[in-house]
Amino acid sequence: MKKIVLFSSIFISITINAQLDSTVQNKSKVYPNWTLYVPGATHFHDNRIVAGIIFSGITVGGITLGIILDNKLRTNSSTPYYNFPLLLGMQAYNIDKCDWFRNRIEQFKYHRPDFKYDPIKFTDLLKAPYQPKYIFTPITGGLILVALAELYLGRSSNQSYKDIDKMYLVDHYANKNSALAIFGATSIGASYGAGISEEYLFRNTFLPIWDYKYGQTKGLIYSSLLFGSMHFGNLLFSNKPDYKATLFQVGEASILGYFLGRDVQNRGYNIGPAIAAHMWYDFTLMIGSFLIDPKNNYLGVNIKFKL
Repeated sequence: MKKIVLFSSIFISITINAQLDSTVQNKSKVYPNWTLYVPGATHFHDNRIVAGIIFSGITVGGITLGIILDNKLRTNSSTPYYNFPLLLGMQAYNIDKCDWFRNRIEQFKYHRPDFKYDPIKFTDLLKAPYQPKYIFTPITGGLILVALAELYLGRSSNQSYKDIDKMYLVDHYANKNSALAIFGATSIGASYGAGISEEYLFRNTFLPIWDYKYGQTKGLIYSSLLFGSMHFGNLLFSNKPDYKATLFQVGEASILGYFLGRDVQNRGYNIGPAIAAHMWYDFTLMIGSFLIDPKNNYLGVNIKFKL
Protein backbone atom coordinates (compact mmCIF):
# COMPACT_ATOMS: atom_id res chain seq x y z
CA MET A 1 0.00 0.00 0.00
CA LYS A 2 1.29 3.44 -0.89
CA LYS A 3 0.13 6.54 0.94
CA ILE A 4 1.78 9.94 0.50
CA VAL A 5 1.70 11.66 3.90
CA LEU A 6 1.71 15.35 4.84
CA PHE A 7 5.40 16.13 4.52
CA SER A 8 5.47 14.31 1.18
CA SER A 9 2.60 16.43 -0.12
CA ILE A 10 4.37 19.63 0.85
CA PHE A 11 7.66 18.47 -0.67
CA ILE A 12 5.97 17.51 -3.92
CA SER A 13 4.08 20.79 -4.00
CA ILE A 14 7.22 22.88 -3.60
CA THR A 15 9.16 20.82 -6.15
CA ILE A 16 6.44 20.92 -8.80
CA ASN A 17 5.82 24.59 -8.16
CA ALA A 18 9.48 25.25 -8.91
CA GLN A 19 9.32 23.10 -12.06
CA LEU A 20 6.27 24.89 -13.44
CA ASP A 21 6.53 28.48 -12.25
CA SER A 22 9.82 28.96 -14.07
CA THR A 23 7.96 28.56 -17.38
CA VAL A 24 4.50 29.97 -16.71
CA GLN A 25 4.01 33.33 -18.40
CA ASN A 26 0.26 33.55 -18.97
CA LYS A 27 -0.62 34.72 -15.47
CA SER A 28 -4.24 35.67 -16.26
CA LYS A 29 -5.45 32.10 -15.97
CA VAL A 30 -3.07 30.82 -13.30
CA TYR A 31 -4.26 30.00 -9.79
CA PRO A 32 -2.38 32.05 -7.16
CA ASN A 33 0.28 30.08 -5.28
CA TRP A 34 -1.57 30.40 -1.98
CA THR A 35 -4.46 28.33 -3.36
CA LEU A 36 -2.14 25.31 -3.31
CA TYR A 37 -1.96 25.32 0.48
CA VAL A 38 -5.53 26.24 1.45
CA PRO A 39 -8.06 23.36 1.35
CA GLY A 40 -10.71 23.91 -1.30
CA ALA A 41 -9.14 27.19 -2.41
CA THR A 42 -9.03 26.54 -6.17
CA HIS A 43 -12.72 25.67 -6.14
CA PHE A 44 -13.68 28.74 -4.14
CA HIS A 45 -11.47 30.80 -6.47
CA ASP A 46 -13.59 29.62 -9.44
CA ASN A 47 -16.90 29.98 -7.53
CA ARG A 48 -17.34 26.21 -7.29
CA ILE A 49 -18.66 26.69 -3.78
CA VAL A 50 -20.09 23.20 -3.19
CA ALA A 51 -16.86 21.48 -4.27
CA GLY A 52 -14.85 23.89 -2.11
CA ILE A 53 -16.99 23.17 0.94
CA ILE A 54 -16.76 19.41 0.42
CA PHE A 55 -12.98 19.28 0.00
CA SER A 56 -12.19 21.81 2.72
CA GLY A 57 -14.65 20.18 5.11
CA ILE A 58 -13.28 16.66 4.70
CA THR A 59 -9.67 17.86 4.80
CA VAL A 60 -9.98 20.10 7.85
CA GLY A 61 -12.33 17.70 9.63
CA GLY A 62 -10.12 14.66 9.06
CA ILE A 63 -6.91 16.42 10.05
CA THR A 64 -8.49 18.00 13.14
CA LEU A 65 -10.01 14.71 14.28
CA GLY A 66 -6.71 12.96 13.61
CA ILE A 67 -4.80 15.45 15.78
CA ILE A 68 -7.32 15.14 18.61
CA LEU A 69 -7.31 11.33 18.55
CA ASP A 70 -3.64 10.83 17.73
CA ASN A 71 -2.49 9.61 21.14
CA LYS A 72 -5.38 7.16 21.51
CA LEU A 73 -4.91 5.79 18.02
CA ARG A 74 -1.14 5.59 18.32
CA THR A 75 -1.20 3.51 21.51
CA ASN A 76 -3.43 0.87 19.91
CA SER A 77 -1.66 0.43 16.60
CA SER A 78 1.75 -0.48 15.27
CA THR A 79 1.71 0.76 11.66
CA PRO A 80 2.30 4.16 9.99
CA TYR A 81 -1.39 4.17 9.00
CA TYR A 82 -2.78 4.06 12.54
CA ASN A 83 -4.29 7.57 12.33
CA PHE A 84 -6.99 6.87 9.78
CA PRO A 85 -8.89 10.19 10.24
CA LEU A 86 -5.67 12.06 9.43
CA LEU A 87 -4.99 9.70 6.54
CA LEU A 88 -8.42 10.33 5.02
CA GLY A 89 -8.14 14.07 5.60
CA MET A 90 -4.79 14.20 3.84
CA GLN A 91 -6.07 12.10 0.95
CA ALA A 92 -8.92 14.58 0.49
CA TYR A 93 -6.31 17.37 0.43
CA ASN A 94 -4.19 15.48 -2.11
CA ILE A 95 -7.16 14.94 -4.44
CA ASP A 96 -8.21 18.56 -4.01
CA LYS A 97 -4.78 19.83 -5.06
CA CYS A 98 -4.82 17.86 -8.29
CA ASP A 99 -6.96 20.76 -9.49
CA TRP A 100 -4.06 23.15 -8.83
CA PHE A 101 -1.58 20.91 -10.61
CA ARG A 102 -4.00 20.55 -13.53
CA ASN A 103 -4.00 24.33 -13.88
CA ARG A 104 -0.20 24.51 -13.82
CA ILE A 105 0.25 21.67 -16.31
CA GLU A 106 -2.16 23.40 -18.68
CA GLN A 107 0.10 26.45 -18.54
CA PHE A 108 3.16 24.30 -19.19
CA LYS A 109 1.40 22.89 -22.26
CA TYR A 110 0.35 26.37 -23.41
CA HIS A 111 3.97 27.43 -23.77
CA ARG A 112 5.13 24.06 -25.14
CA PRO A 113 2.65 22.80 -27.75
CA ASP A 114 4.65 19.59 -28.27
CA PHE A 115 4.45 18.65 -24.57
CA LYS A 116 2.39 15.49 -24.00
CA TYR A 117 0.29 14.64 -20.93
CA ASP A 118 -3.28 13.63 -20.10
CA PRO A 119 -5.52 16.75 -20.16
CA ILE A 120 -8.18 14.91 -18.15
CA LYS A 121 -10.78 17.18 -16.56
CA PHE A 122 -10.93 17.29 -12.77
CA THR A 123 -14.47 15.86 -12.70
CA ASP A 124 -13.42 13.00 -14.98
CA LEU A 125 -10.38 12.41 -12.79
CA LEU A 126 -12.67 11.80 -9.83
CA LYS A 127 -14.64 9.19 -11.80
CA ALA A 128 -11.62 7.39 -13.28
CA PRO A 129 -11.15 4.65 -10.61
CA TYR A 130 -14.67 3.37 -11.25
CA GLN A 131 -14.70 3.45 -15.05
CA PRO A 132 -15.01 -0.12 -16.45
CA LYS A 133 -12.78 0.80 -19.39
CA TYR A 134 -10.00 1.55 -16.91
CA ILE A 135 -10.70 -1.27 -14.46
CA PHE A 136 -10.76 -4.11 -17.00
CA THR A 137 -7.21 -3.63 -18.26
CA PRO A 138 -4.07 -5.78 -17.97
CA ILE A 139 -2.37 -3.29 -15.62
CA THR A 140 -5.28 -3.29 -13.17
CA GLY A 141 -5.72 -7.05 -13.26
CA GLY A 142 -1.99 -7.57 -12.90
CA LEU A 143 -1.68 -5.34 -9.85
CA ILE A 144 -4.66 -6.96 -8.15
CA LEU A 145 -2.99 -10.36 -8.64
CA VAL A 146 0.23 -8.94 -7.20
CA ALA A 147 -1.69 -7.68 -4.16
CA LEU A 148 -3.33 -11.07 -3.61
CA ALA A 149 0.04 -12.79 -3.89
CA GLU A 150 1.50 -10.40 -1.32
CA LEU A 151 -1.34 -11.11 1.08
CA TYR A 152 -1.00 -14.88 0.89
CA LEU A 153 2.79 -15.01 0.83
CA GLY A 154 3.08 -12.53 3.69
CA ARG A 155 0.42 -14.13 5.85
CA SER A 156 1.80 -14.90 9.29
CA SER A 157 -1.28 -16.32 11.00
CA ASN A 158 -3.93 -18.94 10.28
CA GLN A 159 -6.64 -16.71 11.74
CA SER A 160 -8.99 -14.97 9.30
CA TYR A 161 -12.11 -12.83 9.39
CA LYS A 162 -14.26 -15.73 10.64
CA ASP A 163 -12.09 -15.94 13.76
CA ILE A 164 -12.51 -12.28 14.72
CA ASP A 165 -14.55 -11.43 17.79
CA LYS A 166 -14.01 -7.66 18.07
CA MET A 167 -11.83 -4.85 16.74
CA TYR A 168 -10.60 -1.92 18.80
CA LEU A 169 -11.73 1.48 17.48
CA VAL A 170 -10.31 4.60 19.19
CA ASP A 171 -11.52 3.88 22.74
CA HIS A 172 -13.73 0.80 22.60
CA TYR A 173 -14.13 -2.59 20.94
CA ALA A 174 -16.67 -3.01 18.12
CA ASN A 175 -18.13 -6.27 16.83
CA LYS A 176 -16.54 -7.64 13.70
CA ASN A 177 -19.36 -6.66 11.33
CA SER A 178 -19.19 -3.02 12.43
CA ALA A 179 -15.42 -3.25 12.27
CA LEU A 180 -15.57 -4.58 8.70
CA ALA A 181 -17.81 -1.69 7.65
CA ILE A 182 -15.46 0.90 9.17
CA PHE A 183 -12.33 -0.82 7.89
CA GLY A 184 -13.89 -1.16 4.45
CA ALA A 185 -14.93 2.50 4.31
CA THR A 186 -11.46 3.59 5.40
CA SER A 187 -9.87 1.27 2.85
CA ILE A 188 -11.94 2.56 -0.05
CA GLY A 189 -11.41 6.19 0.94
CA ALA A 190 -7.66 5.91 1.43
CA SER A 191 -7.20 3.84 -1.73
CA TYR A 192 -9.34 6.22 -3.77
CA GLY A 193 -7.25 9.17 -2.61
CA ALA A 194 -3.97 7.42 -3.29
CA GLY A 195 -5.00 6.19 -6.73
CA ILE A 196 -6.08 9.61 -7.94
CA SER A 197 -3.57 11.95 -6.30
CA GLU A 198 -0.42 9.86 -6.56
CA GLU A 199 -1.01 8.90 -10.18
CA TYR A 200 -1.80 12.48 -11.13
CA LEU A 201 1.30 13.80 -9.38
CA PHE A 202 3.77 11.13 -10.43
CA ARG A 203 2.42 9.85 -13.75
CA ASN A 204 0.77 13.01 -15.08
CA THR A 205 3.08 15.69 -13.68
CA PHE A 206 6.58 14.45 -12.85
CA LEU A 207 6.67 11.74 -15.53
CA PRO A 208 5.59 13.81 -18.57
CA ILE A 209 7.68 16.82 -17.50
CA TRP A 210 10.81 14.73 -17.05
CA ASP A 211 10.03 12.77 -20.22
CA TYR A 212 9.88 16.09 -22.04
CA LYS A 213 13.12 17.33 -20.52
CA TYR A 214 15.23 14.16 -20.38
CA GLY A 215 13.56 11.58 -22.62
CA GLN A 216 11.14 8.79 -21.76
CA THR A 217 13.71 6.36 -20.38
CA LYS A 218 15.20 8.78 -17.85
CA GLY A 219 11.82 10.33 -17.09
CA LEU A 220 10.36 6.93 -16.27
CA ILE A 221 13.30 5.96 -14.05
CA TYR A 222 13.48 9.29 -12.23
CA SER A 223 9.74 9.48 -11.54
CA SER A 224 9.62 5.84 -10.38
CA LEU A 225 12.54 6.29 -7.99
CA LEU A 226 11.03 9.46 -6.55
CA PHE A 227 7.71 7.69 -6.12
CA GLY A 228 9.37 4.86 -4.24
CA SER A 229 11.58 7.11 -2.10
CA MET A 230 8.62 9.06 -0.75
CA HIS A 231 7.68 5.96 1.24
CA PHE A 232 10.66 6.50 3.52
CA GLY A 233 8.34 8.99 5.19
CA ASN A 234 6.48 6.11 6.81
CA LEU A 235 9.36 5.79 9.25
CA LEU A 236 8.31 9.09 10.83
CA PHE A 237 4.84 7.77 11.61
CA SER A 238 5.71 4.49 13.37
CA ASN A 239 6.19 3.94 17.09
CA LYS A 240 8.74 1.26 16.27
CA PRO A 241 10.14 1.95 12.79
CA ASP A 242 10.76 -1.19 10.75
CA TYR A 243 13.67 -0.18 8.52
CA LYS A 244 13.81 -3.48 6.68
CA ALA A 245 10.10 -3.45 5.85
CA THR A 246 10.27 0.19 4.80
CA LEU A 247 13.23 -0.42 2.52
CA PHE A 248 11.31 -3.30 0.94
CA GLN A 249 8.29 -1.06 0.47
CA VAL A 250 10.41 1.65 -1.16
CA GLY A 251 11.85 -0.88 -3.58
CA GLU A 252 8.46 -2.41 -4.33
CA ALA A 253 6.87 1.01 -4.86
CA SER A 254 9.66 2.00 -7.26
CA ILE A 255 9.12 -1.17 -9.30
CA LEU A 256 5.34 -0.78 -9.37
CA GLY A 257 5.81 2.89 -10.25
CA TYR A 258 7.96 1.84 -13.18
CA PHE A 259 5.27 -0.46 -14.58
CA LEU A 260 2.52 2.09 -13.99
CA GLY A 261 4.59 4.77 -15.70
CA ARG A 262 5.42 2.48 -18.59
CA ASP A 263 1.73 1.75 -19.06
CA VAL A 264 0.97 5.49 -19.10
CA GLN A 265 3.69 6.12 -21.69
CA ASN A 266 2.46 3.27 -23.89
CA ARG A 267 -1.08 4.69 -23.77
CA GLY A 268 0.01 8.11 -24.96
CA TYR A 269 -0.15 9.45 -21.38
CA ASN A 270 -3.70 8.29 -20.64
CA ILE A 271 -3.56 7.89 -16.86
CA GLY A 272 -7.01 6.36 -16.37
CA PRO A 273 -5.90 2.70 -16.23
CA ALA A 274 -3.00 3.56 -13.90
CA ILE A 275 -5.37 5.35 -11.52
CA ALA A 276 -7.73 2.37 -11.43
CA ALA A 277 -4.85 -0.10 -11.05
CA HIS A 278 -3.31 1.88 -8.18
CA MET A 279 -6.59 2.26 -6.33
CA TRP A 280 -7.71 -1.36 -6.58
CA TYR A 281 -4.22 -2.62 -5.73
CA ASP A 282 -4.23 -0.58 -2.52
CA PHE A 283 -7.82 -1.52 -1.70
CA THR A 284 -7.10 -5.22 -2.20
CA LEU A 285 -4.16 -5.01 0.19
CA MET A 286 -6.04 -3.04 2.83
CA ILE A 287 -9.34 -4.91 2.96
CA GLY A 288 -7.59 -8.18 2.18
CA SER A 289 -5.36 -7.81 5.22
CA PHE A 290 -8.46 -7.54 7.42
CA LEU A 291 -10.17 -10.53 5.84
CA ILE A 292 -7.20 -12.85 5.32
CA ASP A 293 -4.68 -11.90 8.00
CA PRO A 294 -6.48 -9.61 10.50
CA LYS A 295 -3.75 -9.92 13.10
CA ASN A 296 -1.47 -7.97 10.73
CA ASN A 297 -4.05 -5.62 9.20
CA TYR A 298 -2.75 -2.51 7.45
CA LEU A 299 -4.25 -0.05 9.93
CA GLY A 300 -2.58 -1.98 12.73
CA VAL A 301 -5.69 -1.94 14.92
CA ASN A 302 -5.98 -4.41 17.78
CA ILE A 303 -8.10 -7.48 17.13
CA LYS A 304 -9.72 -9.83 19.64
CA PHE A 305 -10.18 -13.35 18.35
CA LYS A 306 -12.70 -15.97 19.39
CA LEU A 307 -11.41 -18.42 21.95
